[in-house]
Amino acid sequence: MKFQVKISQRAKQDTHDIQTWIKGRSLTGAAAWLAALEKSISHLSEFADANATAPEADDLGIDLKQQLFKTRRGNSYRLLFVIRAETVLILAVRGMGQDLLHDGDIESPD
Repeated sequence: MKFQVKISQRAKQDTHDIQTWIKGRSLTGAAAWLAALEKSISHLSEFADANATAPEADDLGIDLKQQLFKTRRGNSYRLLFVIRAETVLILAVRGMGQDLLHDGDIESPD
């Protein structure tokens, strides 16, 4: 099934923040991270419904899914999203060591 992928303002800000942090350490690393993110988003458009439920889904009271992706150096990141009919809405992007999402961290997906 083909999904339309939309990215929330929060997820866009997360992406900017993570990329800026990495860029401060390595321009090459920031470019590689962005390429890994884009590949992960592309994968969502085809296989979003094959992803696992995010650990914080029950606490948030929504059917929150996660897709993990790694950089070439093996650093793990998470795309957090919901599926609404044929649309995937990415709600947040989380990096290593970041806490799970809590109430108030994301906009209501409904």
